[in-house]
Amino acid sequence: MLGIKYPIIGAPMFLVSYEELTIAVSEAGGLGMFPLPNYRTLDDLKKALGEIRQRTDKPIGVNIHLSGKFPWQDQLTACLDAGVNFFITSLGDPRLIIDDVHKSGGKVFADVVSLKHGLRARDNGVDGLVAVGVSAGGHGGVIPTLILVPYLLKETGLPVVAAGGISTGEQMAAAMCLGACGVITGTRLVATHEAVAKKEYKQAIIESGPHDIVCTDRLTGNRSSWIAKSIKGIESGPDLKSKKWTEMWSAGQSVAQINEILPAGEIIREMAVDCQKTLKKTAEHYNNLL
Repeated sequence: MLGIKYPIIGAPMFLVSYEELTIAVSEAGGLGMFPLPNYRTLDDLKKALGEIRQRTDKPIGVNIHLSGKFPWQDQLTACLDAGVNFFITSLGDPRLIIDDVHKSGGKVFADVVSLKHGLRARDNGVDGLVAVGVSAGGHGGVIPTLILVPYLLKETGLPVVAAGGISTGEQMAAAMCLGACGVITGTRLVATHEAVAKKEYKQAIIESGPHDIVCTDRLTGNRSSWIAKSIKGIESGPDLKSKKWTEMWSAGQSVAQINEILPAGEIIREMAVDCQKTLKKTAEHYNNLL
């Protein structure tokens, strides 16, 4: 569907996913992405897109917010002009962009956390869904990925990308066995050389366990997961443009599987190889049982 080597998407993470991480993931065979709110002005966005296109001709994607708080029309035009062919919509009606994206040969997926959201997105004409499970960093729902992926597949009939709790090839294999057409990994890519994250943030990813992750709606108004110590004593989120967000560290429960800082490309390739090994080993195991 997207012309990529591996069915792995680098999560478009606020204040973390910029040019370097996007390029590294795409060059490794996955799909590099970034969220448009990372760039405060249209000129900043165009400059970033220009740099990415100078350094890779591989497919890239963006997360576009359609809430009306951002100049999404101008952002969309800039992205299409730069050859962006994959969009994940958030906080708004995907119908606003579908026709223009399809005319350019691109695809539109929607982040969803429930069947209700999935059915609405399907009826609005999206090409697929991103099933964001409870273990995800950032915004997520209350349903485990293992439940949400097959639920959405059966009830919507759309391709589904699994998100939440996926940091390894083994976890990727589990998602693929459920019928997911691909996976999104985010928390794992925070602990990379290319991520725009403070050293303390990256180290906290390595040192944290699942019990160190808290989910709350007090910061953004929606359920989101954070490293507990980074939001201790904070009762509400700062202004969207505030630098304080860089001191509040989003992460999912898959911190359990993260032990070191690595190049992003190495992580993508390792996930793909380990996924294949796991699927082959599992098939051999059950063939022997039968």
